[in-house]
Amino acid sequence: MNKILSFDSTFMVNPFRKVYMLIVKKLLNNKESIHDQLVLYRLDQENILIRDPRNISGMATGLHQQHIDAMSIKFYKYLENSINCNSLSIKNQDLYKLYTRQVKLKLAGILKCAYRIRNLTLDLKEIEIVTDTQTISILKEAFLFLEYKPDNIVWKSNSQLTACVTINSLVMRFAAIIKMLISPSILPKEYYLKHLDSDIPTVLISMPRRRPEDFFTTYVEELGEKFNIVLYSHGSLKYVPKDYKILKVKRSSGILRGVFSTKNFCRTAESYITDILLIFSGHANLNTSIDVVNSIYTNKIDILINRQQTNVVDNFLALVAKKRGAFIIGDIFEEIFYCDSAICSSKSQHTESLNLALGQTGKVTYKGTSSLIKYRLKNFTHKQERYLHNLLGIDKKFKVIFYASDPVKEENQRYITEKFLMGYFSSLKDVVLVIKTHTQDDGKVTNYAFLDSFCPSNIILIGDERQKNKIVSNRFKIFESFDFNAAVSSSDGFLTASSSSILQALFLGVKSGIVDKFKNGNYDFLVNYKATMLINDEESLQYFLENKKLEISDEALSYCGLNEESTNFDLGKHLLSSFNEFQKIKNNRMTDH
Repeated sequence: MNKILSFDSTFMVNPFRKVYMLIVKKLLNNKESIHDQLVLYRLDQENILIRDPRNISGMATGLHQQHIDAMSIKFYKYLENSINCNSLSIKNQDLYKLYTRQVKLKLAGILKCAYRIRNLTLDLKEIEIVTDTQTISILKEAFLFLEYKPDNIVWKSNSQLTACVTINSLVMRFAAIIKMLISPSILPKEYYLKHLDSDIPTVLISMPRRRPEDFFTTYVEELGEKFNIVLYSHGSLKYVPKDYKILKVKRSSGILRGVFSTKNFCRTAESYITDILLIFSGHANLNTSIDVVNSIYTNKIDILINRQQTNVVDNFLALVAKKRGAFIIGDIFEEIFYCDSAICSSKSQHTESLNLALGQTGKVTYKGTSSLIKYRLKNFTHKQERYLHNLLGIDKKFKVIFYASDPVKEENQRYITEKFLMGYFSSLKDVVLVIKTHTQDDGKVTNYAFLDSFCPSNIILIGDERQKNKIVSNRFKIFESFDFNAAVSSSDGFLTASSSSILQALFLGVKSGIVDKFKNGNYDFLVNYKATMLINDEESLQYFLENKKLEISDEALSYCGLNEESTNFDLGKHLLSSFNEFQKIKNNRMTDH
């Protein structure tokens, strides 16, 4: 038995990528081994082996996605204590702490790989796993973390794979550093301050890159006049908000330290972490991110509202706030890794990962309405009955099902999922499937699925406008002003595997389904509440198409934060109350000491 298993890793540049893949193919076709053999390889940018029947990279892990997320955070903390992760720094800041989400996502891939190996080897007498030395090192750390001690695995380090990984690592590290030095940052070099009274607390908020004006009107203004406010916008504001003044970010220079530490040199678990940290396209914003945060904290900051900690700016804002003893409240839009208190739209956001961020003493408040959905649906006031029909020239006699793809790192699972959908829809005569790729997706996986489904005429592919120069095929239609909300609301049914846009569909009253062939459990609470349909085979897909939308209970809407009546949450009042409680606890601790 020869099998292949991929994991998401650092980018391999040509010609090393081509050589690496040739070696992988040679190992895969090796007939001489006396053992069952698994070739463990790094996911190729083009994922050319995604269609190989020996590829088991899409197999189920047997774990809920939320549990994997939490485990990857625990693994992140475990490695911080077990190996030397903090040798890389810039401007006296550890990159390991600045790039939490980046590292965590890669570690999640390692854990999934470890679980798949475990599942594969349970019934095998002995299996030989062939890969490079660096990969063996980080996977052994994963096995130790999981307390998994197999006696039927023979690790075999291939010198050719190791050489490819090592040379690629050195080249890409140098390239990343050079790019960081010469590439301009896209982050704004100013922030905004509204000072009302020195006796009231000062709140710090960062705003999203896209449509920051909408975020200001739907969120920041809700704080009223109870606080001084410092604003940083990841995207350029079209206007300066009333009563705010512009402050410039003070710039400084800095160099990366620890790049050539011997422990970080290509063959160890430490070197794997170093590669993740160094070989990264977002380095152009690194220096500016640190300068932004340092400049902002020249002001007295009492409260930090973090909606997410998925980029360096927001992550570093929290790290400095924690160090200075400021109150950190997480108003959960996306991932949060540390906070003193949290606001969730509803119980659906209260995850195992959030409990890790809060620690043992942090409190959670449910406000009953989703700020994320409120922000996304800003200015969307009316449904366009035939938006997709008119935009794509689809005959009105056809039903249209709209599928939102998501660039999850599980590319093989995404390929299998989308191929399954295309294969089924290709047999239907009165239904058109429209697939919209994510803003970060070049359409590669979707295109593979489309080709392997023999290019069905009733499948229409839409690429994102932000990927127009990178989209893999002219099969994808690209529109400069594609209205996602109008597309959802005008469809006869909405499908996704993992996108949060499922909540938009429910809010807009559209029949919806979660496609999950691997028991990942994404949005399973919606299925449990009978708010959406689970699609895991042809029978359930047929049921979805033939039946009307489910009647969603008030309890389900409340659990998801989609109940329109739950709009009486006073953010400013809650923030002030939580801050005062935080101050009391803080003062009591100081008194005790």
